[in-house]
Amino acid sequence: MKRSSLIYGFNPHALCSVGQDFVPVCITPRELGRVGVPARKVERVMQELSRLVQADPTLDEPSVLLGLALQIAAQLL
Repeated sequence: MKRSSLIYGFNPHALCSVGQDFVPVCITPRELGRVGVPARKVERVMQELSRLVQADPTLDEPSVLLGLALQIAAQLL
């Protein structure tokens, strides 16, 4: 097996989040899809939103989170 296929064969972000508990946020993946977040990015965007809400609980409002979700999705590859 080639080394590059081993490196690109798994999601490195999944390894960073092992053992972490994510706080549920007040928006759903369906709402993220409605505002234009691609389905492949929804899980990662939800994780990042959860981290932001854990750091600053005042961000836990749907309108704020949807705006942040669009910015996060634009930054992801």
